[in-house]
Amino acid sequence: MTLQKPLGVVLEESKDGIYVAEVQRGGNAERNGEINVGDMLISTSAWITTNEQTYGETRVPGGEERVKMAVRGQSFDSVMAAIGTHKAHQEVTLEFQRCVIAGGA
Repeated sequence: MTLQKPLGVVLEESKDGIYVAEVQRGGNAERNGEINVGDMLISTSAWITTNEQTYGETRVPGGEERVKMAVRGQSFDSVMAAIGTHKAHQEVTLEFQRCVIAGGA
């Protein structure tokens, strides 16, 4: 799924991974309707700079490329940084695993 920033979710880290702690009322995630509290984040998109060139002593960055980053094994800070690489007009692609909360209906 893709969401505009601000995403409208609060992500937190647990021993099992990164999960949705809160879906903010009126936010982009709530309007999307596919994200629930407890869902685990599996992957996110990120933008990286590509084709850097060196001319004499000057480094010139190339273009940007959108990549998919698997979340498992990554630090919380790295995942948040990946999400943060998106400019305001760029949608963030997120993949979640639906998790059923024990005792739920």
